Amino acid sequence: MSDYEVHVNFVGACGQRNASSIAAQKALDRAHQGLLRRFARARSREELQGLWLQILDEGEVPGGFWALVTHPLCDTGLTNRAYEDIHMLSHQIGAGQRADLKKLQDTRLALRRLRKESTEQQQRYQQAIDGRDRRLATLQTELATTQERLRMTKARETDLANRLDRLEGNKLEERLADIEKRAHTAEQGNERLRSEIRMWREACDLAKERASAWERESLEQSAQREALERLLMPEASACDGCTAAESLACPNLCGRRILCVGGRSHVIEHYREIVARCNGEFEHHDGGIEDKPQRLNAMLSSADVVICTVDCVSHDAYHRSKRFCKRSAKPCLLLRSSGVSTFARALEQVAVTDAARQPGRDVASPHGPIPPVATLEGPE
Repeated sequence: MSDYEVHVNFVGACGQRNASSIAAQKALDRAHQGLLRRFARARSREELQGLWLQILDEGEVPGGFWALVTHPLCDTGLTNRAYEDIHMLSHQIGAGQRADLKKLQDTRLALRRLRKESTEQQQRYQQAIDGRDRRLATLQTELATTQERLRMTKARETDLANRLDRLEGNKLEERLADIEKRAHTAEQGNERLRSEIRMWREACDLAKERASAWERESLEQSAQREALERLLMPEASACDGCTAAESLACPNLCGRRILCVGGRSHVIEHYREIVARCNGEFEHHDGGIEDKPQRLNAMLSSADVVICTVDCVSHDAYHRSKRFCKRSAKPCLLLRSSGVSTFARALEQVAVTDAARQPGRDVASPHGPIPPVATLEGPE
């Protein structure tokens, strides 16, 4: 049977009281018992409608809808209002995907611009290095010539000093003073050339460091863009007609539960969609802003991998997550930013690391080496 046929048969079975409908009722009550208790405190239709609007703002739509339609005070009008809200929410999700695709296109344009700027910058640095090498060679030649002249001058100075010992006279003393002055001038020129050589060498080292920084930034931007492109545009990859475990483009999380601690609220649903597409389960704790901090330990215990966005999380949640993962020998990834592309690249790290720990699995990434977009802290 196809997924649609299973869905139709199950929904049809739930239209009457039987073993399937009773099991579904219990499963839904158990999954959303917190929201059921919250809706049970409503004593009027107006309070019930107000709770539904709050649930829409908080994003707990599945559990809130179940608690609303099973409430004794829920009438046909309130049920129809809930259906209307969910219908409009589906349109908003579609608009959000279009916005993500627009952002992906903007990211591509920015990446091309960065590559062009990086190439131009590397060319300028290379030209500066070549000019430095030519100047350095010239200065070394001049230094060797100056040293040879200095040696000859010192030899002449020694000869004149010997002659001065034999012959005393004002003219010889004046010539000796002139020779000493010229030797001093040559020594000053020699020191100036050494200083200039040191300056050019420091400039060369600085140029190489800047060129390396540009190259690392370009590689990281390219890796994040490719990871986001593979996950947001499956039609451009090998995802048609295959599962997440069979696809070469999407990393396979093998059903692992991914807990995200912190992060900006407007990207959490994108995180959830990406994890589901990669054959994983997603959980989220906002780091103590609205979720209770005591709930974090329970979520950490049930998670297989913990991802913490260090740019949008409380200090308490950050340190608690690190300590827990270290004690329980559980992988913990610390993301420098909460962007969707950074999260997508981190999932590839999780998939590749998981494959490396299982004998007989290919640990190589299907899309090349993975730059360190996150700090992976495993068992110590």
